[in-house]
Amino acid sequence: MKYKNHKLRHELKYIISFRDYYELKTRAMTFMRHDEHGNDGKYFIRSLYFDDIMLSDYNQKMDGWSRRRKYRIRIYDLSDEVIKFEIKDKYDSCISKVSSVISYDEYKSLINGDFDFISDMIFSNSDNGSRKALRMAFIDNASKILSPQVVVDYNREVFICDEGNVRMTFDMDLRAGLASGDIFDPELVTVPAYEEGCMILEVKYDDYLPDYIRQMLRPLGRWQSSQSKYAMCCIAQANYFGKDVY
Repeated sequence: MKYKNHKLRHELKYIISFRDYYELKTRAMTFMRHDEHGNDGKYFIRSLYFDDIMLSDYNQKMDGWSRRRKYRIRIYDLSDEVIKFEIKDKYDSCISKVSSVISYDEYKSLINGDFDFISDMIFSNSDNGSRKALRMAFIDNASKILSPQVVVDYNREVFICDEGNVRMTFDMDLRAGLASGDIFDPELVTVPAYEEGCMILEVKYDDYLPDYIRQMLRPLGRWQSSQSKYAMCCIAQANYFGKDVY
């Protein structure tokens, strides 16, 4: 499925308890498998989200816009071996994600608001058009003036299923950190961004969700949510400093 040349995937979100997690995990292990990355499909994710001075992306989310865009730099297990710059678009209940691997020096340029290296890349076409996320960000930055806003941390466990290209993720211990810090710093100060004892379940799939997975999720229907980790961490950060989010 595509929209304006963007490949779309369905995305379902649920707020679940640890009891739900253990029950779902037990069932999932009978017909799904852990992601090959991490230790038994588990790894730590840290993302640095960008927004404009008016926090437009945050406010669009809070105002219920059905189509919106987020920008982030993402690392895994605090390693600088793979650093990704990603753009995630939301189209109603579907998502599209574009990702470009960046170097540490490019990461430093982006957090300092220096997008000139992307201009040089586009002018010389040194990437042969392959680093689409960076190219899109350069265009958007001309009007938005993007800058780091908040760090989003969580531990993730992933199950996958080839049928329907399903990816089920359990995201726990969501925490917010200051955007001014070094995202590779293991001592970066963070604060809880969600109530204790709960986590976020996300289920992403292409055009088809197998019935056995749909049946497994059916009891969770009333817990389906549209909450955004970015928005939740913006709120947690603001509460920590005793101020309002724009």
